[in-house]
Amino acid sequence: MIPNSTLFILGFLFLYAGLVKYARFTCWRDPTSRFYAPKLAHTPAYSRHRIYEAKKYAAQLAEEKPEKPVKTGTPDLCVGITSVSRDGVAYLKTVLASLNHGLSPEEQSRVRIVVLLAHTNKTQHPDHDAPWLPLMTDKVVYYDDNADWLDLATRIEHENSHPVKHKLDYSIVLEECQKTGAAYTIMAEDDVIFLDGWRHRVMEALDIATEKAWSSSHREFLYLRLFWYDQLRGWNAEDWPTYLFWSSLVAGCVAGALHFTRKAVPTARRTLTRPVCGLVIFVFTPMLILLYFAAGRNCMQPQPEGVTLMERNACCGQGLAFPRSVIENELLPSFHNNRWSETPADSFIEDYAQATGGLRYAVTPVIVQHVGGKSSYGAKRGKLGIMTPGKIWNFGFERHDPDELAREHERVLEVESMAHDARERDDVL
Repeated sequence: MIPNSTLFILGFLFLYAGLVKYARFTCWRDPTSRFYAPKLAHTPAYSRHRIYEAKKYAAQLAEEKPEKPVKTGTPDLCVGITSVSRDGVAYLKTVLASLNHGLSPEEQSRVRIVVLLAHTNKTQHPDHDAPWLPLMTDKVVYYDDNADWLDLATRIEHENSHPVKHKLDYSIVLEECQKTGAAYTIMAEDDVIFLDGWRHRVMEALDIATEKAWSSSHREFLYLRLFWYDQLRGWNAEDWPTYLFWSSLVAGCVAGALHFTRKAVPTARRTLTRPVCGLVIFVFTPMLILLYFAAGRNCMQPQPEGVTLMERNACCGQGLAFPRSVIENELLPSFHNNRWSETPADSFIEDYAQATGGLRYAVTPVIVQHVGGKSSYGAKRGKLGIMTPGKIWNFGFERHDPDELAREHERVLEVESMAHDARERDDVL
């Protein structure tokens, strides 16, 4: 007959093997996990679908050449994009199509899209004379629209200073979006895509971020992040005291539970012998703790859905939404006062936030995905300069269900249409 202690040990090993298999099955998307499967995790499941929708929309637009509607009134959102030429790669049409595709006429009337073609010689940009460009934007900006811009850009291009140029481009687009009167501006890179129904998700998240800022005694938040990078949410070295504390607490609780069980249940001593207890405390418990960490932080402690603070380990500048007052009173003055600093715009904003205590929120699931492999400002981002996932990638974005997103968008449009009709009836009365 097999002793109870032996059965206990065998049972634990069987359970542990099952947990390892479960972790391998569930944590393969987490780049911080030992069970991470890069090729499988980088499958652009939803991105592929959304890119197809965007390209189909752009092709249909080029074929039909519809008359561009006249937009009046003050928009809720301005989307600003800076775009430069990359050798053999063109992203701009896809991001613009993903922004426009699926929006109702009412939604389109409440959004403005501003694009800066960031070349002193605008003909260097492959899309400068594209027929779809004016159809999918509200304003296309060039350096030669303003003598000061052109002079600065020429000087910066001559000095080949990518960080300085990045801040100049950022500030130009922010200024142009401010002119629209929009309450919020989204700054996006040109190698991203927006999911179906992006506008209503952004507006809902902005409302929540505003409420959270007010509840924390802030007049405004600094930005809302629409994209973040999973890999930076790993088990970071600066948090090791926290990890050590909780690991020690778990081990202590296990030791206390074993001691209590042996005292309270004398018959348990035949199974929980002193050697077995030592094995549980000094071998089995560390094995479970190590498995917890090996599974990865995104898998074991996923980012909560909704709008939450993300003030550390956040990247990058693919999609950030700023309140109008923050742009006017904080960002633009800071950009102008530090124009020649060798810090790119996104890093500059992070430094500013740390110095001022500005609130930085992020939305989960993300609304934007980075699909480019070549950077706008000289940084290498992937092995391929095509519409494929690079290193900067949000894995949760690919879990979106296109049909569910479409149904959600339809429901929102129905509710907004009913509210609009009710307002019109009230106006008549």
